[in-house]
Amino acid sequence: MSTLKHVLEIIDLLENPKINGMGVKKFFEEKGLLMEIKVEALQGTKGSTDFIEIRIPGASGKTRGGPAPTLGIIGRLGGIGARPAYIGMVSDADGAIVALASAYKIAEMSKRGDVLPGDVVITTHICPNAPTRPHKPVPMMESPVDIFTLLRKEVTADMDAVLSVDATKANWVIKHTGFAITPTVKEGWVLKVSQDLIDIYMRVTGEPPVIVPITMQDITPFSTPIYHINSMMQPWLYTSAPVVGVAITARLALPGSGTGITNFIALEQATRFVVEVAKDFTMGRARFYDPEEWDIIMKIHGPISHVLKRNIPM
Repeated sequence: MSTLKHVLEIIDLLENPKINGMGVKKFFEEKGLLMEIKVEALQGTKGSTDFIEIRIPGASGKTRGGPAPTLGIIGRLGGIGARPAYIGMVSDADGAIVALASAYKIAEMSKRGDVLPGDVVITTHICPNAPTRPHKPVPMMESPVDIFTLLRKEVTADMDAVLSVDATKANWVIKHTGFAITPTVKEGWVLKVSQDLIDIYMRVTGEPPVIVPITMQDITPFSTPIYHINSMMQPWLYTSAPVVGVAITARLALPGSGTGITNFIALEQATRFVVEVAKDFTMGRARFYDPEEWDIIMKIHGPISHVLKRNIPM
């Protein structure tokens, strides 16, 4: 199974400086894919963006009244472009590319008869002219709309687990050309890395797993004025479902606002990983965390999310 076609077509679609949410919707509709697409224009203090929600029904998913679990796929980013400051697609577009390419692949599989058991919900946003902001060691992209407004929309109530995909190159912490995954975050707890997701990582890449060493600082809300590697883990704030980050990485610290950085090989691998997780998770073959260990943690230590969620709008 290859997702190269899907990644390349989405890259070509999003490189258009005139692209918007309705353009993405039209792209999928013209292919006759089995999905429900919603587009909502959002206005912020620094511009606007088009929020996209795609729902692909599973054979036994909640959409059809079935019991199969729902996977959420979030394309986290500030924007796909930083015009007029920079011309072309920026590195930060990675999250949107993987999310939409995964939607494209899963919907095409469904149209051909390979229907996943559970629903898959994909959310991201399209902004070809997002602002930038200072960040060490290199500048970062910034969303034109308040991040908490986006986060509340990116996570839906029916998601039983979440993959949050984000460009993660602007740091000296995780240095690898390709993609990496994070430990599972659930309700403020940073849990062990899922062995099932490690197994999928290895079969997709043919390489040992690469793990992002996220910290408690990375999962505190952006309203806490401390260093965060990026916003990849922020969706946990609005869901009790387990969240795992899928980080598109590089060996050097590269700015999210940089152009000419888009690595289609890394994006294709990450998209294949996301699709394989969707297959295994909705089939009940992959878990993001161990429920028995979670029960022990809750019994002995209890919840901590109320401490970490201070100062965020709910």
